[in-house]
Amino acid sequence: MSVKRTIADLAVLVGFRVFARQIHVGVPNVPARERLFARLNDMIERRWFTNNGKYVQEFEQEICRELGVKHCVATCNATVGLEIVIRALGLKDEVIVPSFTFIATAHTLQWQRITPVFFDIDLCTHNIDAAGVEYVISARGLWKNFQTGLDA
Repeated sequence: MSVKRTIADLAVLVGFRVFARQIHVGVPNVPARERLFARLNDMIERRWFTNNGKYVQEFEQEICRELGVKHCVATCNATVGLEIVIRALGLKDEVIVPSFTFIATAHTLQWQRITPVFFDIDLCTHNIDAAGVEYVISARGLWKNFQTGLDA
């Protein structure tokens, strides 16, 4: 496979396709239908789909086993998961977040009356620029706020 270096190299224009068949983003992983329907029927008969039901517990236990951790809490989506983490950590005032992120990162902070402070990412890792973030912490006084929060 060769690297595409220019816009003209893209298959959508005049370039060649890299993959024999089109690959869609977000294609669901479909399990064996018989097993899936048996589990769905069991949930329907129990009338217990979520909220610490049998399959939620099974899922959390499997994640714990896979990650080698003692506890796991399944949430309906990552936004709710972020809200739980924000509250558990007692975050307040301002929080530095990568500028290259999903909108829920900022929304969950704002919903908790916290100001998201966007900062650049490292172009190689796409994570927040750890070397530069210290400047923002010092310039905005966030480090003092963080230390004060730890003392409380």
